[in-house]
Amino acid sequence: MQRNRTILWGLLLIAIGAFLLLRNADVIPEDVSPWPPILIAIGVWLVFERLLFGGGGGFVWPILFVTVGVVLLLDDLDVPSDQDIVVPVIVIAIGVGLALSAISQSRAGGAEDVTVLLEGATEAAIRIDHGAGRLRVSSMLGGEELVRGRCVGGARTEVRRSGSRLDVTVRSRPGGWHAGAREGGLTWDLTINRQVPVALDFNTGASDAELDLTDLHVTDLAVSAGASKTGLHLPSTGRYGVRVKAGAASIRIRVPVNVAARIESRSGLADVKVDERRFPRVDGERRSRDLDTAEPRVDIRLDAGAAAVEIG
Repeated sequence: MQRNRTILWGLLLIAIGAFLLLRNADVIPEDVSPWPPILIAIGVWLVFERLLFGGGGGFVWPILFVTVGVVLLLDDLDVPSDQDIVVPVIVIAIGVGLALSAISQSRAGGAEDVTVLLEGATEAAIRIDHGAGRLRVSSMLGGEELVRGRCVGGARTEVRRSGSRLDVTVRSRPGGWHAGAREGGLTWDLTINRQVPVALDFNTGASDAELDLTDLHVTDLAVSAGASKTGLHLPSTGRYGVRVKAGAASIRIRVPVNVAARIESRSGLADVKVDERRFPRVDGERRSRDLDTAEPRVDIRLDAGAAAVEIG
């Protein structure tokens, strides 16, 4: 996004430089001030920024910049106009900006259905980038869908296919988290096909997340939690690794009773509590007594800052 905005700023500067060059070459009259085209260019740029990248601030100022720039430009060009219409035109421009802002926020903050079809895929990697709000993830029995759910506050789904593998990213739309603030932020409820081997990557942000992966066929799992409250129920089958990175978060990790675990913790100011009856300390790490021969099993790597973590 930053790169695209830099490109637009570059185009804006090019346009202003071209205007000054044309005026110096007497193509544009000297009495035409550079400020009207600058205002128009800034307004157009802000409109495109909001449409393409979801920049905050609404459309009132962009439309107002363009309108005032056009009025001043017509005046510089000595185009006759009735001065009495200037104020009404500006009022209309503000109204148009308010209407566009309301429409944009309504679309960003609405509810969207998310569906990703398997279409023959036999494995997948799913990344979920969530913002502020509530996130619920669970499993579905099977069928033709890999992911199905409903996202209040909006979501953008990206799907790439490589042979029999699907790479899926579900992330919030630009501006969606604040547009959905009236409903308490983003509220996502997603289900994942339990029949498909899947690598999962969650970025929960400042959210209340409940990730019930008990019945999923997980090959690898990564969770990055910011200032969030996260409940993580690990899969009950297979051998897989879990990497948890937590900031100022509260995380509760539940290991199914039939799953052996090895827990490696690198914590700063974190308060880490582990069920010592199930996972006694051995050589600086926590591990099940039957870890070497156990099936299923999980290797948990915890990197926690000022977090409160409970594993049991």
